[in-house]
Amino acid sequence: MDKYSEILVIKSDNSEINKVESFLTDIFNKFYLDKNQFNRVFLCISEAIINSIYHGNRNNFYKDVNIHIVCKECKMYIEISDEGIGFDHTKIENPTEGINIRKESGRGLHIIKSLCDHIEFKNQGSCIKIIFKVR
Repeated sequence: MDKYSEILVIKSDNSEINKVESFLTDIFNKFYLDKNQFNRVFLCISEAIINSIYHGNRNNFYKDVNIHIVCKECKMYIEISDEGIGFDHTKIENPTEGINIRKESGRGLHIIKSLCDHIEFKNQGSCIKIIFKVR
């Protein structure tokens, strides 16, 4: 796979997730990536975008979420950034422990960490980098 880089910018609205699905589908098709990996990658991207929209940009439609995808050497590098002030990812409680099990939110990062091959937080948490092996 040659190096490929693409950026999608969406507004802070959950309806924009449809654009992300099409964007990701095009990338998978262009590089003949393993279709069995699509749902795992899309779920993680969706969770990160929803967090960016809701927590980062506070549902402000006039703020953007940037999705930057780089495909290189059988890996997909995805950066999702918002215009928020960020957060301290080390203070996120484990949703599988204690009273957190009953909470209706707080599972997005746990899902991402469980499904991706590597995760990093940048810019004080306003940018998340997720890496997947896609072949």
